[in-house]
Amino acid sequence: MRSILPDWLYQIISKYYNLSDIQEIRIRQNKPIIICYKGNYIELKSDSGLYLRNINANSDLIDYIISVATKNSIYAYDEQIKKGYIVTENGIRIGLCGIAVIKNGEVSFIKEISSLNIRFGHDVLDCSSNVIDYIVKNNVVKNTLIISPPGAGKTTMLRDIVKKLSDYYQISNIMVIDEKFELAGENQRFNLGKNVDVMQGADKRFSFYDAIKVMNPTVIATDELISEKDVDGVLFAIRSGVSVLATVHSVSVEELKSKIWMDKILKQKLFERFIVLSKRNGIGTIEAIFDENLFAIYLPYLK
Repeated sequence: MRSILPDWLYQIISKYYNLSDIQEIRIRQNKPIIICYKGNYIELKSDSGLYLRNINANSDLIDYIISVATKNSIYAYDEQIKKGYIVTENGIRIGLCGIAVIKNGEVSFIKEISSLNIRFGHDVLDCSSNVIDYIVKNNVVKNTLIISPPGAGKTTMLRDIVKKLSDYYQISNIMVIDEKFELAGENQRFNLGKNVDVMQGADKRFSFYDAIKVMNPTVIATDELISEKDVDGVLFAIRSGVSVLATVHSVSVEELKSKIWMDKILKQKLFERFIVLSKRNGIGTIEAIFDENLFAIYLPYLK
């Protein structure tokens, strides 16, 4: 965090908060700076005599962070920026909003950036301990979908599952599709395990259809299914005999059913486990585990 923020801002945040519990810092031009702390969004405040006052961001702060993140060479990050983010060499991902420049019907750049979402990935060792036995049986990995709203820990959970499959269960040739540098982090700063190959920066279409052919994985782990194209990649992998671990934004199985592009997978019962996370008792709370028939096999909060 210190590497990306001006010293004055870092000092304020570190004075009031445990840095390891900060998931995001949201910086919006001419609006209060907001941090996501232990899953809760809080307006950042600073001492001002007898009072605490909001701290508003301005264009200078945004320009500073972007300059540091890109090492004063913003155009070297064109490929990332046109996808709406920057990943620093320390593995910090910064989401961007501004004015999209369109060429040939596609976004070629984002200019006049007015909002930043600085996201900090954290390892939470053994956070998958209560679910891993539902995923692996006789060293065969069941196709598993982790369901959670944003910020409820699905990426962290997936990361820990991959590490356990690799180093504890000794599952060979696990391929991680890390499209936005979140699962492994920039320069693969997160240790995913000795049996893991990581494809970073490429879209899921390339990774599912091309990389799978040359890397011969037994398991593929990928974050955030968001479209029918992603689902088609999952179908291709499963039909090729590869087990798939994936995540999706949703608050429940019921909401998941409303996503039309998920029909192909749900109707064919290709996922054998559905793990639902929430922030009920903190990030990564396991709400339920369902089987391929969407029958609940683990309900820790059922009364």
